[in-house]
Amino acid sequence: MRRPSSGCTVLQSILHQRYAGFWVLTAEVIVFGLVSPHTFLTGLTLRTILSDGAVTSLLALGIMFPLLTGIFDLSMAWVAGFAMVMASYLSASHGLGTGAICVLTLGGSTVFGMISALLVSKLRVNSMVTTLGVGTIALGLTGLIANGNTITPSFTSGFTEFGRGDLFGVPLAFIYAVFIAAAMYYVLEHTALGRWLQATGGNPVAARLAGIRVVRLQVGVLIVSAFMSGFAGLVLATGIGVATESTAPAFLLPGIAAVFLGATQIKERANPWGTMLGVVLLGTGIKGLQLLGAAPWVSDFFNGAVLLIAVAISGKGIDRLH
Repeated sequence: MRRPSSGCTVLQSILHQRYAGFWVLTAEVIVFGLVSPHTFLTGLTLRTILSDGAVTSLLALGIMFPLLTGIFDLSMAWVAGFAMVMASYLSASHGLGTGAICVLTLGGSTVFGMISALLVSKLRVNSMVTTLGVGTIALGLTGLIANGNTITPSFTSGFTEFGRGDLFGVPLAFIYAVFIAAAMYYVLEHTALGRWLQATGGNPVAARLAGIRVVRLQVGVLIVSAFMSGFAGLVLATGIGVATESTAPAFLLPGIAAVFLGATQIKERANPWGTMLGVVLLGTGIKGLQLLGAAPWVSDFFNGAVLLIAVAISGKGIDRLH
């Protein structure tokens, strides 16, 4: 039997389902570019897509490690909302400096991860139930701090630049996400820790018998997820310049959709570059529809539909994430 040439092999690899997201993204750019060239094909639109996707990327990357170990963290958006409101409140009401705001906000966010870790690892409570409950507590505390008001912080110009600045036209917030994705890729693909995480998600019992400290890993990934959520909240607070209790929770579905969509791309499991691709793909589709005058509800519909499609085409469903 004649073997396919190396050129055919490369072409088949490129056209494989794992790279379908690139083709969908290309199709989005072509279609929206043809329909609305003067508004879609602009530097402002690109910057807006990347800026809007930065917080989603940070949250999605934050829940990736828990997902790889078989844990679902549904608290991430609410913890980010807590961090956003807390940072703004500390600035507006107490006039604290940048360092104190960061330490208190990130520390407070990490506490939620510690609570989740305790309940999941020690008391064996289901991770979805645990993080849903912890996230709801975070939402309640956010409402207590905001008290139904819009908080306008008085951040320093340098701290404001942290969330609003750009480098060569690329939003700094998105650059943070790219660097974090690169670090996560290195950990997952080139370190023992990455192999332990994937082994734990694949079969925690076998991983424990192999000498992997499964409980310690579960504690660590939940704390990292909460810390990342706090970081995303700081980026959101400095980027928008005002804080409400309802802003950050809107990132819950897009973040989860991006991870599931990314799990069907590049590595056929949850992976940082697939997640980043999912964020950009979702952001491009939503921005294109908005520029065409779509109603606000279309964004939620689009994110939900993509989430369902991503899970369906993954073949193995949830197991594909590990």
